[in-house]
Amino acid sequence: MREPPSHALPLSPPGIVVNLLKGDPAEHRANSWLEWDGTLDLDVAFVGAPFDGASTVRPGSRHGPDAVRTALAFYTAHSTDTGRPMSDLRAADIGDITVTVTDKPATFARITETISVLVSRGIRPMVIGGDHSIAEATIGGLCDALPGRRIGIVHFDAHHDLREAHFGAESSGVPFRNLLEKRPDQVRGKNLTQIGIADFCNTPVHQAYAAEKGVTVISNLAVRRDGTDAAIDVALAHATDGTDAFWISVDVDAIDQSQAPGTAAPNPFGLDGRDVALALRRLAADPRCAGAEIVEISPPLDVNDMTSNLGAVLALNFFYGVYQRKA
Repeated sequence: MREPPSHALPLSPPGIVVNLLKGDPAEHRANSWLEWDGTLDLDVAFVGAPFDGASTVRPGSRHGPDAVRTALAFYTAHSTDTGRPMSDLRAADIGDITVTVTDKPATFARITETISVLVSRGIRPMVIGGDHSIAEATIGGLCDALPGRRIGIVHFDAHHDLREAHFGAESSGVPFRNLLEKRPDQVRGKNLTQIGIADFCNTPVHQAYAAEKGVTVISNLAVRRDGTDAAIDVALAHATDGTDAFWISVDVDAIDQSQAPGTAAPNPFGLDGRDVALALRRLAADPRCAGAEIVEISPPLDVNDMTSNLGAVLALNFFYGVYQRKA
């Protein structure tokens, strides 16, 4: 049995502990590499935030963390491209932040506390949601870990997520508006770049609000026309302009539904998942990157585990970016 953890974070064990396909130790199986000894002597942490209580369209992303865990069993921590494994990167799956789906304020407080503690210890979290509402809490945790300091955001999404409300209630479409308005001293529009915002998925009101706040919006068509690297050049410039750290937020509906069908709002006009994976690797290699999240993976809506497999690869590319920086 695993030893009790040496911390008091509001964490529960992973909903599923994947023991299959650990294989030969020489294989560097990702799920074996991420086994946790209960300490926080880590460089990176895989952590679940299985909250989908703000989903207004099609819920199911509460099952995202465990689906990605299962997918990780089919991958290794070795880069064939560079010939280097991530063995020296201290990494672990530290479990799930304790969630009460019917109690958003208490759940968000626990998410914020957990991210703040991890970042304060120099650990870069990879958070698997959950719906996109959790971004308010994760980025809030980064803000709490760096009081008085400015924070940048690189946001991949088909939607602005700048709503005031959805049918009168806060939803998964409000987090970035909330951050801009509730934490204006730390989160400013000039340091937020939204990549992949899709045609025919948004409104003039929210586009105007983004412009008013100085948010940089790079549409799906602009990425297709000019390339992902050009978008990342712009996003990095804004995310690091006068800031002390930046956060990466990936809604999988930014990615084409041919590669990410398992999400609340599948997008047939989306980005290429391979480009997003390499973008995560590049962003994570920047020393100012404090962490990331992947949200809106909904296994009940998935096809042949395509979206959870993509989530696993996105997470591994984030980890490899951190490893490259450390190496």
